[in-house]
Amino acid sequence: MVPESNPARRRCSRVESTNGARRPRRGLTMAGAAVAAFAVLTSAPLAANATVSAAAEPTAQTVASTVDGVALRVAPTAATTIAPEAPVTLEVEVVNATTEPIPAGTLRLVRSDDTIDDPAEIDTWLTQASGPDGADAIDGTIVAEIDSATLAPGAVDVVSVTLPPETVDDIDDSPVLGFGAELLVDGALVATSAEVFANSALPVASPTALAITYPLTVPASSTGRLSADDLATWTSPFGLLSRQLDAVAGRSVTVAIDPRIIASIRALGSSAPATAVAWLERLAGIPNEIFPLAYADADVAAQAQLGIPALLAPTGFSDVLDAANFAAPTEGDDTATEGDDAGGDGGATASPTPTPTAPAPDALPTTEELLAWPYTRTDIAWPADDTIATGDLAYLGAAGLTTSILSPGNVAPGSQWANAASTVDGASAVVADSRLTAPLREATSALSDTEWRAAVGQLSAELALIDAADVRPTALLATIARGTGTQSERLEATLDELAANPWATSASFTDVVGAPPVSRTLIDEPETQQRIANVERIIRTGENITAFATVLEDPTILSDPTRRDALALLDVAWIADRTAWDAAVGEWLVAQRRTLGAVSVVPSSPINVVSSETGVPTTILNALPYPVTVVVDVAPSNGRLIVEDQATVTIAPESRTTTTVPVAAGIGSGSVTLTVSLTSVDGVPIGSPVSIPANVQADWEGLGAAIIGIIVVVFFGVGVWRNIRRLRRKRAEAAANGEAVEPAAAAEVESGAETDAATSTGPDVVDADPAIEEQSAETDEPRAERRDD
Repeated sequence: MVPESNPARRRCSRVESTNGARRPRRGLTMAGAAVAAFAVLTSAPLAANATVSAAAEPTAQTVASTVDGVALRVAPTAATTIAPEAPVTLEVEVVNATTEPIPAGTLRLVRSDDTIDDPAEIDTWLTQASGPDGADAIDGTIVAEIDSATLAPGAVDVVSVTLPPETVDDIDDSPVLGFGAELLVDGALVATSAEVFANSALPVASPTALAITYPLTVPASSTGRLSADDLATWTSPFGLLSRQLDAVAGRSVTVAIDPRIIASIRALGSSAPATAVAWLERLAGIPNEIFPLAYADADVAAQAQLGIPALLAPTGFSDVLDAANFAAPTEGDDTATEGDDAGGDGGATASPTPTPTAPAPDALPTTEELLAWPYTRTDIAWPADDTIATGDLAYLGAAGLTTSILSPGNVAPGSQWANAASTVDGASAVVADSRLTAPLREATSALSDTEWRAAVGQLSAELALIDAADVRPTALLATIARGTGTQSERLEATLDELAANPWATSASFTDVVGAPPVSRTLIDEPETQQRIANVERIIRTGENITAFATVLEDPTILSDPTRRDALALLDVAWIADRTAWDAAVGEWLVAQRRTLGAVSVVPSSPINVVSSETGVPTTILNALPYPVTVVVDVAPSNGRLIVEDQATVTIAPESRTTTTVPVAAGIGSGSVTLTVSLTSVDGVPIGSPVSIPANVQADWEGLGAAIIGIIVVVFFGVGVWRNIRRLRRKRAEAAANGEAVEPAAAAEVESGAETDAATSTGPDVVDADPAIEEQSAETDEPRAERRDD
């Protein structure tokens, strides 16, 4: 449970008055009091500070105040039962939790008129309190009236009154005796209180077998592993865990422990605080039955109602295991010996200095080894009170938790004092008894001795009624509440009181489960839609982190702590403080969003693509403290660009790098939107895609080469055409003059045409002048003649 408050300890340490003396104490702040007013005394009172168990049925709760801010409690001065054959010494505690003083008035003691031997009669007596318009007098016999002193705001006054034995003569055969108190100021009834106590003078027929379960947990937090500092504090001699273990060790109570405590100590290895190691050894040595809660006492009912494939559990602790803390010591070679120089043998020889040897990676403890414990049984589910809905028990059974502990409010009322072992919604369950659980929880969370004795007195009265009844249950179960209320010192005192109670005998949890089951009807009590929605967000975000972690070489570095922290946020202790839980969940979700966005593509300015083969430069940011490996993919919005391949790149921790994704120009020019996205090597999308605008100029290099090729072709083509034309003209002229062109001359002309074409200036060449061509012909004729010679 959680640490007891300082106000609680201060209040419990007071000295109570006896023999009618009054000892008002001023300046005592009432923890948790809220401002309220009653008609005569104040206009701004505070809420009553009486602690009432939420697991009990409304008719079984003690009503400790009738006006908000003013509380009365009545109890025997030094006992929790009443012996009618002896004088009855009672004390009345008056608490002023308002902001105004209570004037002096009168305290009136009242006892029940009739025998109380039925649960309904206890309920009738206990529920005598005020309605919305003020206090109602208790229906009983007034046995004493004493003056009450003025009580300052926040003060507590305890008044003791001794009644003669004959006060209860006419009801001394009742198994339960009822006493109450009324506070009157100026004749107006301000507050009332009614309590019940067992008659210790009656013989006990058969004690009731009663088993008690206690949740050994730590305060709710968003951390899935307890730190060394917290463990050192909580396992110190007066620390939270030490006080809890002191209260339950060796006593008749079954311990349900949060496995997070065990694993957190073991994961520290040799660096674990010595007090934590000693505490774990003490835990291993207690004879109590012990079973595990869900890790971090995570809410199993919410998980069942979401229908997730399996109950969540820690996936590992490798991220916090330091090999140096698990090194096996080996003896060194150096040994120092005193007195050797003197030649004597009386010197002391020092022991070899151990040298730690680092273990191999596979020698580190596994998750299973860190969580392992010799539990009495591991098939028990203990959901939060009143959170089980139809179908949840079947889901838990399929998960291996074949027996569930249910609060009395989760089942319909049945036979009085029926066995705790039950069949509910077709599944095995054990149901806590409402009439015993309510006063037990009130006693373990009492803030004063009077309040504690009144609560234990009611517990004894309920057990005395069972003893007086005709029906005997085989075994009953009472549970101690989770959360902030339980005081370890009160728990220890309550368990000791029960061990000495003649109407009860200790039963093991195994006895309770093994008793003949009774059939009970489940009351459908699903958790609120808002809580279920938050739980779903936590689980879904954890799954996203697990997938995202595949960018790491070792994904467990990120996924394991995330899973543990998610389980811590599902701790049922958060249910009692919805505002704090909502804030913790919000902070955690924001932190996970930052992690999911830690690897991203840096937005880029527009790029121009002017070549057929190019690359898209992409800058990737890694804000994680670990190196990551991602695959970069580019998707164009149209066919103007074609992506040829992806790029795989590794980015150093807390840095950025630029890589290039190859692309090729497609058809046409124009604008293209490039969508750059990241995935892990396993194909998990990472971050959000980024769009980069691109301007494509359709292959300027190819177009230029084509133009040059065309120019070359035209150049040579014109030259060849000119020479062919000239040759044809010569032939035509020769034919007109009746001359024959020799083949050799024609070949020479053709060769000259090729040469001319090769030396032609291309498109700038024009037709030759006819006079020049004629001169050329005259010059060629002698050449032909010389060839004839």
